[in-house]
Amino acid sequence: MKWKFYTQTALFICGFGILAGAFGAHGLKKVLPENDLAVFETAVKYLLFQGMGLLILSINHRHFNYRLSTALLLMLIGIVLFSGSLFILSCSSLLSNLYLNWLGMITPIGGVLMITGFMYSAFFCLSKLEESTTESQTKQKKSHRKSA
Repeated sequence: MKWKFYTQTALFICGFGILAGAFGAHGLKKVLPENDLAVFETAVKYLLFQGMGLLILSINHRHFNYRLSTALLLMLIGIVLFSGSLFILSCSSLLSNLYLNWLGMITPIGGVLMITGFMYSAFFCLSKLEESTTESQTKQKKSHRKSA
């Protein structure tokens, strides 16, 4: 059930990323300063990259061990913190009376969580592959003994 949640969430994130990219390119291009527009584009880019990573990992969850859900959760929280804070920061000039610069401290935390999620999944993907390889070698040895 949790895999379905992560897959649906990843698809939503990718769809939202495309929508945000189109909105930034057409709706915000004349409203935001060039620097803020670049920050908005960075948020979109990482949202799409992370969304695709989340999608690929959640669809292929059978190739990982049980720790993948922790990695996906780290990635999901990282996406919200990283891209979310960048979206808000890039549009902060439109929200004139709010002091939002403190969100800049949240962005790196989101980035670290996204990196940690990918590294965590890579580590446990490799351990799952090693387990599978060891199991298949053991089966081959047993079948070779039986045939001999």
